[in-house]
Amino acid sequence: MLLSLKIENYALIRSSQIELSQGFTSICGETGAGKSILLGALGLVLGQRADTEVLLDKEKKCYIEAIFTISKDLKPLFEDNDLDYEEESCFRREINPNGKSRAFINDTPVSLSVMKQIGDMLLDIHSQHNTINLNDKVFQLAILDSHLEKTEIKKEYDESFNKFSKLKNKIDELKNQLLDFQKESSYINHIYEELENSKLKEGEQEELEESVELMSNSENIKTFINNSISLFETEDYPSVITNLYEIKNNISKISDVNKTTKELYERIDSAFIELKDIYAEMQNFNDSINYDPQLLETQNQRLDLIYRLQEKHNVETVTDLINLKDSLSQQINQNTDLEYEISQLENEKQTLEDLLTQLSELIIKDRKSAAERVEQALLPLFESMGMKNAILKIEIEKTETLNKNAGCQVEFLFNANKSIATTFRPLNKVASGGELSRLMLALKAIHLTKQDLPTLIFDEIDSGISGDIAAKVANIMKNMSENRQIIAITHLPQIAAKADYQFKVYKNDVNQQTESNITLLNEEGRVVEIAKMLSGENPSQAALANSRELLS
Repeated sequence: MLLSLKIENYALIRSSQIELSQGFTSICGETGAGKSILLGALGLVLGQRADTEVLLDKEKKCYIEAIFTISKDLKPLFEDNDLDYEEESCFRREINPNGKSRAFINDTPVSLSVMKQIGDMLLDIHSQHNTINLNDKVFQLAILDSHLEKTEIKKEYDESFNKFSKLKNKIDELKNQLLDFQKESSYINHIYEELENSKLKEGEQEELEESVELMSNSENIKTFINNSISLFETEDYPSVITNLYEIKNNISKISDVNKTTKELYERIDSAFIELKDIYAEMQNFNDSINYDPQLLETQNQRLDLIYRLQEKHNVETVTDLINLKDSLSQQINQNTDLEYEISQLENEKQTLEDLLTQLSELIIKDRKSAAERVEQALLPLFESMGMKNAILKIEIEKTETLNKNAGCQVEFLFNANKSIATTFRPLNKVASGGELSRLMLALKAIHLTKQDLPTLIFDEIDSGISGDIAAKVANIMKNMSENRQIIAITHLPQIAAKADYQFKVYKNDVNQQTESNITLLNEEGRVVEIAKMLSGENPSQAALANSRELLS
């Protein structure tokens, strides 16, 4: 239940606080006085978004606080969101001039989604807009489903259909991927086979380039190598090794004279060994050089293939080509993997579809039973509101395909007049504004029997009715308030008079600025205000007497 609402610097309200009680409360006031502002402020502490346009004084922050009594049934919801549960809990919103907004429940910061989640369990606001929604098929289905007996089946269907939809989207996504792969598969396979048949090896290019370079220059290389070898082994004059050997022998004889001669001998000896090794290696290298024109042609062709593949695929090394081949192989395998995955998901989808079909049959059966109960429950309410011949018929049709509505569509049909051949037509074609208002109220009255909602607010849904009908609507609201808090924003004196408590919203000018205020009326204040609702700003004695009669 809503215990109090405190508003600071919101719209036309500078500062206001109201205390509310169990039972039936009416809020009245002239059009434009600011009654809707109260609902706007209340909406903020129930999780609606806001901006700086709501600030009366653009230099100060807006502050809205609502105190609710909270059923212990909601304690787990508080605990799930790491909130302290209190039987009287404070919901607070602050909106700063810079546009930043903060939300709190019992002084703990919360997100708007959490505030809305809990707020939806505390209070429901119904306005003329909701009455218009009576023609909306989604709204009609929601009303019907609130009267289902086997709610667990509908819950299972919703969860399964959510999985089914995600699975279907996943399959469609994979099929699109597969289609893309298949469009490119011919090219991919061609490239892969070309690279695979090339039998490329790591380091191959460097080895081939070195071999081709050597063989292409073999004649010059052998000439210079042979000339160099001859200098090692000439007989016409002392060779390099012979001379160095003589030098080594000479220095060896003085190597122990001092440190310098010893170091010279060691260096000469090392050079002698190195030259002998160089000589042997040059001979081996010279012997290994064999010019093979056929091999050279083969190696050049191999290199041409490698260069062509590198240019074709815009890469620089054989390693890049091998990596490309491996990547293409993965794509080809992925194509096969996709086909397998799609097959598996299709089987899973079919299993879900079979389950949904079974659940849909049960839900449609339950909905038809619920429709009969709703139709019958509305009849006495219609009669009590002056529509004794009115009948609401809920038509349920099975759809060809499964959908989020459990494979069926619902339409409310209405007939308000007695006739030999009763004809039912859609609400927007036969129901007047007043009839829609009463229909909405009647639906809410039976809907509350299925809900444990502590507070219900009616925002001028009594439009289009007056006189005796208004009195009957007031009686229904009064009856609804026996087990919960009912708040009605109204222009009708019959409804205002039936309330246990009555507030008045009014405007006044303060420092050349219009502000809205709200006050709880005492008994005499109610007499005067209801009389004004009956006859105008300056009520006559007759209007005052009529007002007292309504209040009595």
